[in-house]
Amino acid sequence: MHYETDVLIVGSGPSGSASAALLSTYGVRTMLVSRFGWLADTPRAHITNQRTMEVLRDLGLEEEAVSISSGQNLMANNVFCYSLAGEEFGRILSWGNHPLRKADYELASPTAICDIPQTYMEPILFQAASKRGAKVRMNSEFLSLEQDAAGVTATIRDRLNGETYTVRAKYLIGADGARSTVADAIALPMEGKTGLSASTNVIFECDLTRHVQHRPSVLYWVLQPGSNIGGIGAGVLRMVRPWHEWQAIWGVDLEKAEAGVTVEEAETALRQMIGDADIPLKVKSTAVWTVNNMYAANYSVGRVFCMGDAVHKHPPLNGLGSNTCIQDAFNLCWKLAAVLKGQAGEALLDTYSAERQPVGKQIVTRANRSIEDYPPIFEAVGLLASPDASEANRHIAARKAPTPEGKERRRKLYAAIERKNYEFNTHGVEMGQRYRGSAAVVSDGTQEPAYTRDPELYFHPTTWPGARLPHVWVEHGNRRVSTLDLCGHGRFTLLTGIGGEGWVAAAKAASEALGLEVAALTIGPSGCDAMDIYADWYRACEIEEDGCILVRPDHHVAWRAGTSSASAEAELTAALKQVLARA
Repeated sequence: MHYETDVLIVGSGPSGSASAALLSTYGVRTMLVSRFGWLADTPRAHITNQRTMEVLRDLGLEEEAVSISSGQNLMANNVFCYSLAGEEFGRILSWGNHPLRKADYELASPTAICDIPQTYMEPILFQAASKRGAKVRMNSEFLSLEQDAAGVTATIRDRLNGETYTVRAKYLIGADGARSTVADAIALPMEGKTGLSASTNVIFECDLTRHVQHRPSVLYWVLQPGSNIGGIGAGVLRMVRPWHEWQAIWGVDLEKAEAGVTVEEAETALRQMIGDADIPLKVKSTAVWTVNNMYAANYSVGRVFCMGDAVHKHPPLNGLGSNTCIQDAFNLCWKLAAVLKGQAGEALLDTYSAERQPVGKQIVTRANRSIEDYPPIFEAVGLLASPDASEANRHIAARKAPTPEGKERRRKLYAAIERKNYEFNTHGVEMGQRYRGSAAVVSDGTQEPAYTRDPELYFHPTTWPGARLPHVWVEHGNRRVSTLDLCGHGRFTLLTGIGGEGWVAAAKAASEALGLEVAALTIGPSGCDAMDIYADWYRACEIEEDGCILVRPDHHVAWRAGTSSASAEAELTAALKQVLARA
């Protein structure tokens, strides 16, 4: 049996399903194969940041995603406690919920950060892909591939009947997770290490409303000497669905990890973490995973591209995993569509790895650094004071003493918890990707704007080429919309203002000459295509009103011109040709 398609996607996780949804939306023949019979059966990834919500918004899926999410207000408090029913040591307002940070998040995007477990996210993307034309084959295991100058031939095994078949595609996407067979097949070079430590996930049902509703959060950190959680008595309870479905996580001995955790062991640990012996609970599943610190040196070989966990392997801290998976897809898929439609040269595809590999490296590094920020909390609380539980508990109590030692320990504890902003409020890491030096970005000759605040904690909007277009609210068609809503949807967009008629004409001419859509809109006072209702665009655009900004389909600025030009058509056409790798 033999099939043909334009793009073959291996894997149905967040990156694979997102790729299938995007490509089918762009009108590209797409086939997705997955070795599994259905989608994610455990909630795993869940933090869904604003940039990912922007991708869903571009796909027309934001409203559906929001309807099944836990909202930003329910993510507010990261709590450190002895147990849910026991003493609380402190908490930090997270994910943009602190009043000083809420404005940063609201100003950055038309979307809101939220919590969507992977068991809910994957079906949204998968269903959209299927409805929009992607061909899907489940229980189909990728075995091998061969590629030549014209395409890739993949061998697939049907896991239900044991038969093999081939798929001929022009391009192949390996989105098959941390144990990617596609990445192995093309021998992607990896940097870093895997299997640094091990942890267990326990999914359970328990109505914990009375212990958590007054301090809503997705994460409750339990620090309890003498308990059997995490070796040192440290673990976390993660809300899956408020407030009855949960996931517990704690460290286990790496050498004994394969043995896993029994239901009885899990129940004992859960009772200790909750601190309420009478509350009913039901363990649904247990699993063990390892902490990794690894990323691919590049993301593609020839016509095969890898993304998601196949190229960045890291612990779940910072909640960056599935977000980066979906954003990898948003970067690659418009480029594949442009090449397949004859609008771009194949060299455009080289910019996928050039742009996304530094992002993958950054998130792997950030997530692993966040692990290093926990021992100071453990030490300040007193968890590490003694291997003897009773002595450690006395030390924990002594942190509240009106003594110089107690005062110093409280100072250290508050400082250590405050440091966790680098895990729970890293808005710059979540939103601030700038594609520096990419061949799919044309410099305007200006220097990259300096960061005025911590670049990990804070997002710095700019229209500098390579950055994501800033969001501001404008009025278009008697509707309040974001500047991002004017762009995207698989097309290039040119934004200009009063006096920018030459750029509008240039966009029309370039569209006809290059055979691709370049939407052109003016933003400014009443009478423009979009009204700058608060003059926010005037302040954010960083160009003169008669200048222009060329925006790629993934919302990143491709090029800009500060003012009008007598050679507007030639300049715009040249910029587009450079971005699209056309001679």
